[in-house]
Amino acid sequence: MKFGFSAGGEDFGFLHLLNRMVVVGCSRHPEKEAHAVPKNMKDHGFQVACVNPNADEIFGQKTFKSVEDVPKEMFEIVVVFRPPDEIPAIAKKLLESGRVPKIFWMQEGLRSAEARRIMESHGARVIEDRCISKVFSTLSASGKKYKQILEASKRYADAKNFILNPDPPRLGEVIAGLAANQEKYGYRFCPCRTVTGDLKKDKDKICPCKWHLDEIKRDGHCLCRLFFDPKRI
Repeated sequence: MKFGFSAGGEDFGFLHLLNRMVVVGCSRHPEKEAHAVPKNMKDHGFQVACVNPNADEIFGQKTFKSVEDVPKEMFEIVVVFRPPDEIPAIAKKLLESGRVPKIFWMQEGLRSAEARRIMESHGARVIEDRCISKVFSTLSASGKKYKQILEASKRYADAKNFILNPDPPRLGEVIAGLAANQEKYGYRFCPCRTVTGDLKKDKDKICPCKWHLDEIKRDGHCLCRLFFDPKRI
C-alpha cells in the first residue's frame, strides 16, 4: 500500500525514522554535491560516515578508506556518489562484509539495475536517481506533523505493550498516511480504511481504530501493520 507521504510519487517517510548514513564517494571539496549533500544531511541531525580513500578527514571527522572499515551500526542508509559502472562492486562489497543497509540510495543521475538486483535480493530498499537532500527538504515541510504522530504512536504502543512496525520503510508509509489524512481531513484517519472525511461517520476509523485490538489478537498486528504484538513477530 502507498499512503501518500511522498516526494515525486514515492514514499520517503522512513527518512524521519533513520539517522545514520554511510556516504560512499563523499568529497572534500565544498563546491561538489558529494560534499554539500551529506553536509546538509549532517546539519539536519544525521550521523554521517564518509568513505573516501583519498581523504583523512571530511566535516572535521575521520573518513574511512572502504565500506569494510565503517562500523556496522552506521549502515541504516548507504548513499552512493560514484559512477554507475562502479556501483555493482560497491553493492557486492557490502554483502561480502556483512553490511547490508536498510536503504541503498543512488544519488541524482545514478542508476544500476545490477546493484538494485543485488541489494533487493538481500532485503534492502533501493532508491535510484534521487537527491536525498532534496527529498528530505521536501518532506521537512510536513515533518513536524509526521514526528508528532510518530511520537503519539510510540506512546500508545508502550502503554499497550505493543511495538511499532520494525520495518522502517513500511512504518514510514503508515505514519505518512496518518499525517496525510491529518492534513486532508483534520483527523488521523487510518490510512488503510475508506474514509469520508466526516468525523461523525468515520470516528471509529481514527487511529488507533475500533478494530485494532481484535486484529492484533488474531493476526499479531493491526490491519495497516502499525502496531505489532512483540511476542508474535
